[in-house]
Amino acid sequence: MNARSRYDHLSSYRNHFLDIAVECSELTLPYLIQRDELRPSHKNLRQPWQSVGSKAVVTLASKLMLALLPPQTSFFKLQIRDDKLGTELPAEIRSELDLSFAKMERMVMDSIASSSDRVAVHQAIKHLVVGGNALLFMGKEGIKHYPLNRYVVERDGNGNIIEIVTKELINKKLLPLEFQELQKHSSVAKTIWWCTY
Repeated sequence: MNARSRYDHLSSYRNHFLDIAVECSELTLPYLIQRDELRPSHKNLRQPWQSVGSKAVVTLASKLMLALLPPQTSFFKLQIRDDKLGTELPAEIRSELDLSFAKMERMVMDSIASSSDRVAVHQAIKHLVVGGNALLFMGKEGIKHYPLNRYVVERDGNGNIIEIVTKELINKKLLPLEFQELQKHSSVAKTIWWCTY
Protein backbone atom coordinates (compact mmCIF):
# COMPACT_ATOMS: atom_id res chain seq x y z
CA MET A 1 0.00 0.00 0.00
CA ASN A 2 1.48 3.35 -0.99
CA ALA A 3 1.45 6.53 1.08
CA ARG A 4 -1.36 8.22 -0.87
CA SER A 5 -3.79 5.31 -0.49
CA ARG A 6 -2.86 4.93 3.17
CA TYR A 7 -3.49 8.65 3.73
CA ASP A 8 -6.88 8.42 2.02
CA HIS A 9 -7.82 5.36 4.09
CA LEU A 10 -6.86 6.91 7.44
CA SER A 11 -8.38 10.31 6.63
CA SER A 12 -11.88 8.81 6.84
CA TYR A 13 -11.26 8.18 10.57
CA ARG A 14 -10.03 11.75 11.03
CA ASN A 15 -12.95 13.51 9.30
CA HIS A 16 -15.11 13.79 12.41
CA PHE A 17 -12.36 15.59 14.31
CA LEU A 18 -11.56 17.77 11.30
CA ASP A 19 -15.21 18.82 10.94
CA ILE A 20 -15.37 19.92 14.58
CA ALA A 21 -12.05 21.77 14.27
CA VAL A 22 -13.26 23.58 11.12
CA GLU A 23 -16.46 24.65 12.90
CA CYS A 24 -14.45 25.99 15.84
CA SER A 25 -12.09 27.75 13.47
CA GLU A 26 -14.99 29.41 11.65
CA LEU A 27 -15.99 31.06 14.93
CA THR A 28 -12.48 32.18 15.93
CA LEU A 29 -9.85 32.31 13.18
CA PRO A 30 -11.49 31.11 9.91
CA TYR A 31 -8.20 30.85 8.00
CA LEU A 32 -6.53 28.62 10.60
CA ILE A 33 -8.12 25.20 9.97
CA GLN A 34 -9.78 24.43 6.65
CA ARG A 35 -11.28 21.37 5.05
CA ASP A 36 -9.03 18.89 3.30
CA GLU A 37 -9.36 20.21 -0.25
CA LEU A 38 -7.04 20.16 -3.22
CA ARG A 39 -6.65 23.94 -3.41
CA PRO A 40 -7.91 25.77 -0.32
CA SER A 41 -9.06 29.28 -1.10
CA HIS A 42 -9.82 32.15 1.20
CA LYS A 43 -12.78 33.32 -0.90
CA ASN A 44 -15.31 31.18 0.92
CA LEU A 45 -14.18 31.90 4.48
CA ARG A 46 -17.01 32.67 6.85
CA GLN A 47 -16.97 36.14 8.41
CA PRO A 48 -17.56 35.77 12.17
CA TRP A 49 -18.65 39.45 12.57
CA GLN A 50 -17.07 39.65 15.99
CA SER A 51 -13.53 39.44 17.26
CA VAL A 52 -13.96 37.95 20.72
CA GLY A 53 -13.00 34.44 19.58
CA SER A 54 -9.95 35.54 17.63
CA LYS A 55 -8.72 37.79 20.45
CA ALA A 56 -9.18 34.94 22.92
CA VAL A 57 -7.23 32.49 20.74
CA VAL A 58 -4.37 34.90 20.07
CA THR A 59 -4.13 35.97 23.74
CA LEU A 60 -4.26 32.43 25.09
CA ALA A 61 -1.72 31.18 22.51
CA SER A 62 0.62 34.07 23.34
CA LYS A 63 0.39 33.39 27.07
CA LEU A 64 1.10 29.70 26.53
CA MET A 65 4.00 30.59 24.25
CA LEU A 66 5.51 32.85 26.91
CA ALA A 67 5.14 30.05 29.46
CA LEU A 68 6.75 27.41 27.21
CA LEU A 69 9.49 29.47 25.55
CA PRO A 70 10.05 32.70 27.47
CA PRO A 71 12.20 35.23 25.59
CA GLN A 72 15.63 36.16 26.97
CA THR A 73 15.38 33.67 29.83
CA SER A 74 16.12 29.99 30.07
CA PHE A 75 13.14 27.69 30.50
CA PHE A 76 15.32 24.85 31.81
CA LYS A 77 18.29 24.40 34.12
CA LEU A 78 21.08 21.85 33.82
CA GLN A 79 22.52 20.62 37.09
CA ILE A 80 24.06 17.56 38.72
CA ARG A 81 22.04 15.43 41.07
CA ASP A 82 24.08 14.70 44.17
CA ASP A 83 22.42 11.35 44.82
CA LYS A 84 23.42 10.08 41.34
CA LEU A 85 27.02 11.23 41.66
CA GLY A 86 27.92 9.08 44.64
CA THR A 87 30.86 11.13 45.91
CA GLU A 88 31.14 14.69 47.16
CA LEU A 89 32.70 17.10 44.65
CA PRO A 90 35.12 19.87 45.62
CA ALA A 91 33.75 23.41 45.32
CA GLU A 92 36.07 24.29 42.38
CA ILE A 93 34.87 21.38 40.24
CA ARG A 94 31.23 22.05 41.09
CA SER A 95 31.57 25.73 40.11
CA GLU A 96 33.30 24.77 36.84
CA LEU A 97 30.49 22.34 36.07
CA ASP A 98 27.87 24.98 36.85
CA LEU A 99 29.63 27.44 34.53
CA SER A 100 29.82 24.91 31.71
CA PHE A 101 26.14 23.98 32.20
CA ALA A 102 25.19 27.67 32.08
CA LYS A 103 27.18 28.00 28.85
CA MET A 104 25.29 25.02 27.38
CA GLU A 105 21.97 26.60 28.40
CA ARG A 106 22.92 29.83 26.63
CA MET A 107 23.94 27.89 23.51
CA VAL A 108 20.56 26.11 23.41
CA MET A 109 18.69 29.38 23.96
CA ASP A 110 20.72 31.09 21.20
CA SER A 111 19.96 28.21 18.86
CA ILE A 112 16.23 28.50 19.58
CA ALA A 113 16.33 32.27 19.16
CA SER A 114 18.14 32.07 15.80
CA SER A 115 15.84 29.42 14.33
CA SER A 116 12.21 29.69 13.28
CA ASP A 117 11.11 27.19 15.90
CA ARG A 118 9.12 29.78 17.85
CA VAL A 119 6.92 30.46 14.84
CA ALA A 120 6.12 26.77 14.34
CA VAL A 121 5.46 26.23 18.06
CA HIS A 122 3.20 29.31 18.22
CA GLN A 123 1.24 28.12 15.19
CA ALA A 124 0.86 24.68 16.77
CA ILE A 125 -0.37 26.25 20.02
CA LYS A 126 -3.03 28.19 18.09
CA HIS A 127 -4.13 24.95 16.43
CA LEU A 128 -4.27 23.25 19.83
CA VAL A 129 -6.40 26.04 21.29
CA VAL A 130 -8.84 26.12 18.36
CA GLY A 131 -9.00 22.52 17.15
CA GLY A 132 -7.28 20.52 19.86
CA ASN A 133 -4.81 18.92 17.45
CA ALA A 134 -1.44 19.67 15.85
CA LEU A 135 1.64 17.79 14.69
CA LEU A 136 5.20 19.04 15.11
CA PHE A 137 8.06 17.35 13.27
CA MET A 138 11.58 18.06 14.42
CA GLY A 139 13.97 17.58 11.53
CA LYS A 140 17.48 18.70 10.66
CA GLU A 141 16.25 22.10 9.43
CA GLY A 142 14.17 22.75 12.55
CA ILE A 143 10.60 22.25 13.68
CA LYS A 144 7.85 21.90 11.08
CA HIS A 145 4.16 22.25 11.87
CA TYR A 146 1.45 20.17 10.19
CA PRO A 147 -2.16 21.31 10.61
CA LEU A 148 -4.91 18.75 11.23
CA ASN A 149 -5.97 18.63 7.58
CA ARG A 150 -2.46 17.61 6.42
CA TYR A 151 -1.71 14.51 8.50
CA VAL A 152 -3.28 11.28 9.72
CA VAL A 153 -2.19 9.08 12.61
CA GLU A 154 -2.87 5.46 13.46
CA ARG A 155 -2.58 4.48 17.12
CA ASP A 156 -2.92 1.26 19.06
CA GLY A 157 -5.30 0.71 21.99
CA ASN A 158 -2.90 2.33 24.46
CA GLY A 159 -2.48 5.48 22.38
CA ASN A 160 0.99 4.61 21.07
CA ILE A 161 1.67 5.86 17.56
CA ILE A 162 1.87 3.13 14.94
CA GLU A 163 2.18 5.28 11.83
CA ILE A 164 1.92 8.89 10.67
CA VAL A 165 1.21 9.90 7.07
CA THR A 166 1.59 13.55 6.04
CA LYS A 167 0.48 15.37 2.90
CA GLU A 168 2.32 18.43 1.57
CA LEU A 169 2.11 20.71 -1.43
CA ILE A 170 5.64 21.05 -2.82
CA ASN A 171 7.27 22.37 -5.95
CA LYS A 172 8.37 19.77 -8.51
CA LYS A 173 11.86 21.26 -8.61
CA LEU A 174 12.41 20.30 -4.97
CA LEU A 175 11.77 16.60 -5.60
CA PRO A 176 14.65 14.12 -5.98
CA LEU A 177 15.78 13.68 -9.60
CA GLU A 178 14.16 10.26 -10.14
CA PHE A 179 10.75 11.65 -9.08
CA GLN A 180 11.21 14.74 -11.24
CA GLU A 181 11.61 12.48 -14.27
CA LEU A 182 8.43 10.57 -13.36
CA GLN A 183 6.44 13.76 -12.84
CA LYS A 184 7.76 15.52 -15.96
CA HIS A 185 5.14 14.04 -18.30
CA SER A 186 2.27 13.60 -15.84
CA SER A 187 0.95 17.15 -15.52
CA VAL A 188 1.75 20.75 -16.28
CA ALA A 189 1.33 21.96 -12.68
CA LYS A 190 4.42 23.34 -10.98
CA THR A 191 3.40 22.00 -7.56
CA ILE A 192 2.17 18.55 -6.57
CA TRP A 193 0.74 16.90 -3.47
CA TRP A 194 3.38 14.74 -1.80
CA CYS A 195 2.49 12.11 0.79
CA THR A 196 5.15 10.94 3.25
CA TYR A 197 4.71 7.61 5.00
